[in-house]
Amino acid sequence: MKKRTMGTWVLAVWSICCFSAWGQSQKGDLAALLGYPQLIVYNGKIVTMDDASFESKVGTITQAMAIRDGKILATGANARIQALAGPQTKSIDLKGRMVLPGFFMTHEHPLDWAFSQPQAITHALPNDNVVVHRFLQGGSAKEQLSQFEPTLREAVTKAKPGQWILIGFNQGRDYQWSIEVSALFGRDVQKTWVDEIAPNNPVTVQNGFTGGLVNQRALDELVKVHPNLEIFSGADFGGLPMGEAGRQYLKTGLGFSRLAIPDVMFQNNIPALAQVLKNELLRWARYGVTTFGSSPYAENNLRALSYLDNKGEMPARFAWGYLGPDYSTDTLYQIAAMTGHGTDHLWLAGAWPDIGTGCMSVAPRSGAPDACHFEPDSRSREILERIIATGNRVATMHTGGDKDIDYYLDAIEQASKKAGMTLEEIRAKRHTFDHGSGAPRPDQIPRLKNLGMMASENNTYLWVDTVKQQAERYGIEYANWTVPRKSMTDGEVMTSAELDKPRPEKVFPMVLKGMNRLNDRDGKVYGPRERTDRIIQLKALTRWGAYYVLRENLLGTLEPGKFADFIVIDRDFLTIPENDIPNIEVLMTVVQGKTVHLEDPLAREVGMPPVGFTTWKDPIPAGW
Repeated sequence: MKKRTMGTWVLAVWSICCFSAWGQSQKGDLAALLGYPQLIVYNGKIVTMDDASFESKVGTITQAMAIRDGKILATGANARIQALAGPQTKSIDLKGRMVLPGFFMTHEHPLDWAFSQPQAITHALPNDNVVVHRFLQGGSAKEQLSQFEPTLREAVTKAKPGQWILIGFNQGRDYQWSIEVSALFGRDVQKTWVDEIAPNNPVTVQNGFTGGLVNQRALDELVKVHPNLEIFSGADFGGLPMGEAGRQYLKTGLGFSRLAIPDVMFQNNIPALAQVLKNELLRWARYGVTTFGSSPYAENNLRALSYLDNKGEMPARFAWGYLGPDYSTDTLYQIAAMTGHGTDHLWLAGAWPDIGTGCMSVAPRSGAPDACHFEPDSRSREILERIIATGNRVATMHTGGDKDIDYYLDAIEQASKKAGMTLEEIRAKRHTFDHGSGAPRPDQIPRLKNLGMMASENNTYLWVDTVKQQAERYGIEYANWTVPRKSMTDGEVMTSAELDKPRPEKVFPMVLKGMNRLNDRDGKVYGPRERTDRIIQLKALTRWGAYYVLRENLLGTLEPGKFADFIVIDRDFLTIPENDIPNIEVLMTVVQGKTVHLEDPLAREVGMPPVGFTTWKDPIPAGW
């Protein structure tokens, strides 16, 4: 069994990022050789999003678009574009439907969601030959807990000695059970219980989000692959020496499934892992998402994406963030040189030290203050400054509170100055931070603009518990610091979009949440002055997302010369009543001219076979 050290990890990252394009075929077809488009869509409402301002303007809206060799050849009036057609051009009459650029999800975790939800793994591995996988059928946390032991015992009877078992809990379609299910882990669902039921099988129990619990047999296998396990990313401690807290995690088995699944469960079966991840990307394509910005969180996840990329089977684009474990100066200089490089579907977007949420400058009304991460002389501040000083861009980093953002901005200024960078060189890095759970506060926005920064903002915080909890903990007046997209836009700082939840069907519902900031838990509006209109939300999903992943010259708008990443939707996003926005259906998703999702009604209408997620048998299991 191969042991992986920091050196082999870095070498793997380098080879995957920079050389995975080798061997990819560049053969063109007859249409490309003769100069006419392979595809024309016409008689539509094509929203190009070519307006570069911070105003509520979409720019040019046109009727038709021609695509050749995966790029947009031309846009314009129907007659002009149809005149470009050749004998092999496929022409699609949109019958007035709207076309938008493909959506970007920054700080999204599809490589986690592939194993927290049943759809991708069940479709890729429909039997128990590779992994014995079972997903609890929903209901309250108590109901799921009652299913757990019999489900695991049944799985053990089907598993061969040494075969991996995966059991998944369900946090609910509206995350209504998230707090209760999460509380089960370490309290009711314990490693000792799993060890007793499955002593001869490595087991991971997924919590419905980014992790869960592994048993001792799984930990034993994980240590064989990663002998220096204490420096690897887990639930709350990754990238840094874990100390006593980490040793406790090792005793409990909490927090290691994110690493164990790709690097151990699938260590000798990259094609199977790749198929599961491909299916998850297809699930998000069903809802219009064509590009992600995220850490891969494990070496084999990156290998699997590279495997798909080399075979020409990536159904989406993935801009990845480096997340250790090696933060040595030599390694970080190499990572900096790689930033922005890769292939059309897989490239490096930046680096970051793994941290959790951050601290606030406001004293909480009750309880202890949240821990800071980037205060001077801390270990995480040291690594952050090293990342910046070696010329890296900080991206895909999750952090929350405004006080930690103060420390983060200090780190950028101080480390960049020590490295001799000019202000223009700092701005060119496009440093970011993600989530927006308690930052930025208003007076930080001019500083963000001056440093050339942007932020990924998470509208799901307005939908479920986060904004409500922030208001209760710090005061209702601070709800405006949670996802302050309006203030950021007014201050001319770009924001991109994220869900950070395994629920791609919430893409359009969360657009409405960003507009009305109406919380589903109690029906109250939190931070009303941060409401935006639909166009600002659309800019975050499209052109500003392209800026986040360093590809605004090729993605994010529907303009000649850019990649043909677009979606066709069933109603007019710009004119329908606000409350109808969550009901929008994506009928077609195209990535670089290739259709990766096509709904059956439109497929029959245009004479093409249905494609993608909705063609699967029972794509959404009962209770999920």
